[in-house]
Amino acid sequence: MEARKWENLNSDCLVNVFGRLDLETRILDIPLVCKQWHQALLNPLCWQKLVFPVNISGSRLAYHAFQCGGSFDYISGLIKFVVDWSDGCATTLVLPPHTTKDDLVYVSNACPFLKTLSLPRILLDDYGDNVSELIVKWKSLEVVKLGSSSYVVQIIDQISLHCKNLVGLSIAFAQIDGEIASTIVSKLATIKCLALNNAILEKEHLKVILLGCKELELLYVPDCVGFDEDDEEIIKLASRIKDFRCQGSTLYEFEDDGHISHDELVYGDCNSD
Repeated sequence: MEARKWENLNSDCLVNVFGRLDLETRILDIPLVCKQWHQALLNPLCWQKLVFPVNISGSRLAYHAFQCGGSFDYISGLIKFVVDWSDGCATTLVLPPHTTKDDLVYVSNACPFLKTLSLPRILLDDYGDNVSELIVKWKSLEVVKLGSSSYVVQIIDQISLHCKNLVGLSIAFAQIDGEIASTIVSKLATIKCLALNNAILEKEHLKVILLGCKELELLYVPDCVGFDEDDEEIIKLASRIKDFRCQGSTLYEFEDDGHISHDELVYGDCNSD
């Protein structure tokens, strides 16, 4: 039996396969294979998942965009180029570092049906207030991933008002104080999945979340500072959660000499580059 050739696959199959590839492959490689593949790539359904590389400035994609555009504003150009190809069909968007305020506004208008949104720390630190204002445009969001806790109270407040399908929230390298913990409980009480990796998270604030979010099925708090991974009270409170992970969490973050002050733990710089 003669083997079926890739170039002879029907368009629906090609669209399904291409939509799973990384952006670099879709943009730089697939169009060069054959006319049929390039034609299939024009289908907006190939661009439902838009995951920009974390190290975008060192990627082939950035080099190609810079060579073609001749501008240092190549990241904005890439974002607009890819988002335009999605033609409003994008459901997953992972934005790269150095995304600008204008880029953020652009994607909020061009990607109204997002289900998963991931925002880098730099963007949140610089434009977190704008993010909270734009949440209203993403009413279909189910999962939100934040690279820091900047403006997180305002963002959660808007999510609770406009994103009724939300099931998961991830905040990386956060400082979860009493206000944030209380906001999670009061605004997202029915959330199913919560990830607070590498956070400054005191035991009392974790207890607030455990006691208040009674529908949690997944809670990740690994490598946090503020409670011990073997804390019996925490383990007991979390026993009802199907997937609970707290490996590597410690009460204090020790320096090389094994000492750290309480003031440094609570009031020190908790940001991560």
